[in-house]
Amino acid sequence: MTPQAHIESALAALGFADDPEMANTGSSVARFLQDFVPGTQPPHPTVLETASQELIVVRDLPFYSLCAHHLLPFFGTATIAIRPNDRISGLGWFPKILRHHARQPQLQERLAEQVASAIDAHLSPQSVGVQLKARHMCMEMRGAEAKAAIEVLARRGQEDTDLSLALLGPEAG
Repeated sequence: MTPQAHIESALAALGFADDPEMANTGSSVARFLQDFVPGTQPPHPTVLETASQELIVVRDLPFYSLCAHHLLPFFGTATIAIRPNDRISGLGWFPKILRHHARQPQLQERLAEQVASAIDAHLSPQSVGVQLKARHMCMEMRGAEAKAAIEVLARRGQEDTDLSLALLGPEAG
């Protein structure tokens, strides 16, 4: 049985079989979910040597994922801050590593940890922090039925007050 057929069967069991507007929903959902099947290799950064140890902050990186518990979307923005330790990467790697880990059924906490760990493993910075601010459709559409911005922070390396302030945002400084 194909993924499309399984989804069509599940939709029929849930009572959606007679809706003519849903004639292609099984194939649409199957194609959509294929984008979230884990298994691809994570992108590797171009590592550049640097003498700088100044804080680097990349803000407002968008991400989109699916809640591992409900398969409903959660989405938001990431702020990544690193204090280099002789190595940096091209800035384009940060959205790529974020997207790589977001494109699977996920938990916001695990996503922040995976991104922080990947940066730490590849660049060995003095410190790294990843803050994710997200809206969760599983919270807004069901359960609490409340809109909220959920924030999660993952850090690796040395304690760094400047890094912590940078993750809190410009209004904290």
